[in-house]
Amino acid sequence: MKSTMQATQNSPLDIFIEGWGRMAGAWGISKVMAEIYALLYLHNRPLCLEEMSEKLKTSRSNISVNVRSLQDLGVARKVLIPGERKDYYIAEEDIVKVAKRLASEKKKRELDPALEIMEKALTAAAEEDQSDVSGDESTVFYAERLQALQSLIFIVEGVFNTFIDGASKDTIPFGKSTTNKP
Repeated sequence: MKSTMQATQNSPLDIFIEGWGRMAGAWGISKVMAEIYALLYLHNRPLCLEEMSEKLKTSRSNISVNVRSLQDLGVARKVLIPGERKDYYIAEEDIVKVAKRLASEKKKRELDPALEIMEKALTAAAEEDQSDVSGDESTVFYAERLQALQSLIFIVEGVFNTFIDGASKDTIPFGKSTTNKP
């Protein structure tokens, strides 16, 4: 028979919180933000900062700062509970909306600056090519490589934009995975 401690560590909630926290970097958010979202998402009632702090074993101030960031992203919100003085929070339930918001932020932080760098580098290569009277082939080589990379980045940007602008619960097939067995 499993001990209570062992059973708790293997609960679906704990597994999800830990796993979501490990994937935080891929989503472009902090580990604590991901863990808070996971905790709120799998709870069927709003939680206060103290409850989140206790469950995640981190300070209330750290929870507060990260909940505010989740609110800014639009993936968590404060709810009023009649008769309660504490603030309570819930997660955005539409996981497609959450994924779109996270993808949009990741695009802004990572892909858009990469595109800007490509534009600057291509402009510099074109200027260098025009001013190079010696016929140095390295500038042409740079431009070809940069254009190939830029083409790839444009494809990735297109995928991001298509998902961000067009994805919805109706366009994404939800259901059981064929790889997981019951």
